[in-house]
Amino acid sequence: MTARKWPSPSLADLPAPPPGKTGWPWTEASPAVPADEAARLPSITVVVPSYQQGAFLEETLRSILLQGYPDLEVLVMDGGSKDDTVAVIQKYEPWIAGWVSEKDGGQSAAINKGWRRASGQLLTWLNSDDLLLPGWALAMARAFAADEALDLAYCDVHVIDVESRFLWNVEGLAPEVSYTVVMWRTPFFQQGFLARRRVFEACGYVDESMHFAMDTELWLRVLLAGRKFARVPRSLGALRVHPATKTSKMYRTLIANMFEMTKRFIDSAPPELREVAERARRRQHWNAAHINYDNRDHVEARRSALRHLGDEGWRALPRVAGMVTLSLLGDPGHELLALWRRGKTAVR
Repeated sequence: MTARKWPSPSLADLPAPPPGKTGWPWTEASPAVPADEAARLPSITVVVPSYQQGAFLEETLRSILLQGYPDLEVLVMDGGSKDDTVAVIQKYEPWIAGWVSEKDGGQSAAINKGWRRASGQLLTWLNSDDLLLPGWALAMARAFAADEALDLAYCDVHVIDVESRFLWNVEGLAPEVSYTVVMWRTPFFQQGFLARRRVFEACGYVDESMHFAMDTELWLRVLLAGRKFARVPRSLGALRVHPATKTSKMYRTLIANMFEMTKRFIDSAPPELREVAERARRRQHWNAAHINYDNRDHVEARRSALRHLGDEGWRALPRVAGMVTLSLLGDPGHELLALWRRGKTAVR
């Protein structure tokens, strides 16, 4: 596959939307970037890793292509899907710089394969069931044009359902080592981020052994390298949640990835971060307990909670006892926890 760059298409250029599809990105597009400003903005490459997401891929591609941005390269790295993915790609092939559909080593390998073929100054990936929102490319590119020292920019993100209906908004937080490695929380969602090519040349690409938490591990690595992050305070990306998402089906892989990320940090933390490393060591099984419990794996939730008791000592007994009790209650325990969380939110 030879990557080629194409002008930004208009609504009239692209295939007509399927019957009943309206709004962004079916019947609406971002305004074209003014020519005089476009000449000063960096080029962008969006890599779309894909596998068996033909039902969503067309909407994803249109959300990229209709940014009105004149120097935007799209590369689709499909893992050999057997659904209608290839038909969708071929439908939009005139506006895609390049694509493959072949067996690969998973999502992380597909991202790296695309980035190594990319020609853009700024790089990102977008999952084949997620979206970019109107004005994403221009708003993000302006942040880099205004600050040569900026390495990675991220935005706020909508969470949407299978029908692309808005559910809630997530605001990005300032990246912080402790929050990431101790709490097992990503400070911002991956959808819509952009980074200069130099970041990956210096810090490395996505870790291909990570099949779930590759974004969190990448943010931590870039953060530890002292690179400059910035938030663009607008909702410019969309994360889709539905039963077939990887997030819904692979929580055990997530836990394994997060344990590995934590181990690497503990083993290599510099002296000034040793206290953070110790906190991460003591809390890791508690984080795993919560992930298992939220996925209704009650046996593993109890096991992880008891391991946390061994790490943290008897001061952790009240919360461990609470986790064990809730897990033994089954579904009523989840209802009680949801009620407590709603009450806590109402008080705040």
